[in-house]
Amino acid sequence: MIAKRWLKLSGILALSLVAAAAGAVFWAELPCSSPSCARARYSLFVELDSFKEVESIPLELDVGGRTQSARSILASGGIDVEIEPDDENLPYDIDSGPLDRADLYQYSLVWRNLAAPSRTDGQIYAMITPALVSDRGEPLFGVMFDGAGREGIAVAPRQTIRTFQKTSPDAIPALQLRTFMHELLHALNRRHLDAAQMHDGRLSLEAPTRCLVNRENGQWQLIEQPLLALSPATIRFFQTAPARDILPGSTNTPFEGLHTSTTECEDARANSYDALANTRWEFAKQRFFELIGVGSARAQEDEIAPVEQAAPEISLRIQAQSAPYPLGYPIAIRLMATNEAEHPLRIKNRLAPTYGLVQVEYRPKGAEDWHAFQPLVWYEPADDAEALLPPGESSEQTAAIYFGDAGWTFGTPGEYELRATLKASEDSALTFSNVIALRTEQPRNDAEREVLELLLDSDGSLDSDIGRLLIFGGRIGDAESRAPLDQAVSQYPTTALGSALKLTIASQRLNPPIDPKTGERPTPSFAEAAALLEETCTDSGIAALKYEMLNRYAAQMPEQIAGAAQSSAAAWEGTTAAGDVIPTYSDPNLEVTGSVHFCAKTSAVDPTVRSAVSNLAREIKATNARRIVLVGHSDMGGSCRMNNAVALKRAEAIKQLLTQNGFRRDMIHTVTLGKHRPLSFSNTEEDQLLNRRVEILIESGAETEREPETETEAAEEDDVEPQADAQIEESEEPMRILPRCS
Repeated sequence: MIAKRWLKLSGILALSLVAAAAGAVFWAELPCSSPSCARARYSLFVELDSFKEVESIPLELDVGGRTQSARSILASGGIDVEIEPDDENLPYDIDSGPLDRADLYQYSLVWRNLAAPSRTDGQIYAMITPALVSDRGEPLFGVMFDGAGREGIAVAPRQTIRTFQKTSPDAIPALQLRTFMHELLHALNRRHLDAAQMHDGRLSLEAPTRCLVNRENGQWQLIEQPLLALSPATIRFFQTAPARDILPGSTNTPFEGLHTSTTECEDARANSYDALANTRWEFAKQRFFELIGVGSARAQEDEIAPVEQAAPEISLRIQAQSAPYPLGYPIAIRLMATNEAEHPLRIKNRLAPTYGLVQVEYRPKGAEDWHAFQPLVWYEPADDAEALLPPGESSEQTAAIYFGDAGWTFGTPGEYELRATLKASEDSALTFSNVIALRTEQPRNDAEREVLELLLDSDGSLDSDIGRLLIFGGRIGDAESRAPLDQAVSQYPTTALGSALKLTIASQRLNPPIDPKTGERPTPSFAEAAALLEETCTDSGIAALKYEMLNRYAAQMPEQIAGAAQSSAAAWEGTTAAGDVIPTYSDPNLEVTGSVHFCAKTSAVDPTVRSAVSNLAREIKATNARRIVLVGHSDMGGSCRMNNAVALKRAEAIKQLLTQNGFRRDMIHTVTLGKHRPLSFSNTEEDQLLNRRVEILIESGAETEREPETETEAAEEDDVEPQADAQIEESEEPMRILPRCS
């Protein structure tokens, strides 16, 4: 009897084990991390164009006795790709110089013409270019630009050849194919942080090419042969994510960015993967043991273990104009980082969101959730050595902020908050910046309403085509597409919006985009650009962008234009009479305690405000101020140079008054910001009076009011003159002393 029961239980157990084994083989598999388990999920079509006299890259190679190709690489992740080289050789004149993002966009608009087969799930247009540079003039191995739904990629074979011809000529074909596939993976929403060090010690395709090289004596040398393989994270993503998150297309998820880090090459190697499951049988064994509750840890060995990284010691700050921006204004922010670690970090000149290291987030005031700003175009900087920021040093960049591919910052009037984050990964941030407030407002007079009308579409919304034109610095499209900007600049030059748009037109005149039908770049219009730039200093952000633009094109411009701009920092901080830049509004130790305003076209202190300034001087003394910084400002009329000069004279006039009230001259510093930091962008007389001012910034030495030190000083405080006709604005903001102007 007992034997029969035992036989029955044994039979049930055997059947259970058989069922578990069958389930391991035929049921849903573990999350797939290996080519051996990948199944075909998507069909991708790539139209491939190359330029005249530019040899195409190899799409199939013999690597160590194995055939490696673009098709086999993507097939290992479950994507069937068809790459169709177009019959056209795109025209290109080598005298036109390297291509940048605007040139690539122009070419893609004109030459993309192949229709994808009906069975295709997604389509990408790719170009193989002779040479590529970033907006900052950096040579690039490859670039991915989001034309319209992740549709544009390009690689530069000649750049790769020039870089490695002397040191690693045999590796060039593999590097070219690797670069092509790396950018293609970006178009399929793969990031640098998805890279891994594989079982043979080499980095997978998602890692930037620069992680495979060292640069010594100006030459790049490979430290490892390129590995043409996907990381397990990418294979899992291709096998499990929905189509909208993988495939390009205007209705699918936009490219989410690189999410790079200051230690991304080290991070990729930390994501080691030494336990690849090479067969379906091994996956079946893992599934079997998981089903019977044995060896669950072994079943997860194919997962990349998370690596805990210590947060880099970086101080991150942002700054923007405090005045309400006109609707449609091209807002720019200043990003500043200080390396507080004991070792160099690769963050110098890589703070702009374009690089993916720092991410800008925004939200309406009062809202809880932050929204990430995703730039339209992403670049992979090539030179880590030049990006090293030593301990204790700082780096800064000014970036135009556009939210989405429509090209506009804030499409509706209102109050917003902005912050920057140094990203460790998609889900975590290492460092948060300060939070700043921004406001946008509707036009306040007829001229402002009329210039805004030129930027609206038929529905009354900000026109997306014009917004995209602004993103590309006016360097895409044709004369007809630029007509609204030209009209705004010519008819409404004194409005804030019209003045700011001059920078876009000047950029187009300085470096017009190549004509994709002829391959030739039109001759720059330096005289016209110089005239536009003379009056382009509307606010700190625009002035800083102007400086960076002139630096970018310095090698091809006349000296009188290249040397016309103040430094990027000077545009935000102010400049002394000696031409030095000292921290002002970004210095956390300085606080605005008040402002003295001026009548038009004068630096003379109005007699009606002198007594009010004396009262303010006594209040400053009560703080036991260690240091005073006087920042001169002007209204929006006149040239940049004239306003810088008159604003500095105003600061010197207030310094003279403060010294007459007992302050030492050596503790008072004067700088000018001209019309870079208005309190209002409106050109009404009332608002321009607010802009003509000297703001008094102090570094306080005490939190409480100081007692009079002498009997004479106490008597002076009791003998206060009346304020005559001066107006003093009382509010929560610092005191404003306004003159009576006729």
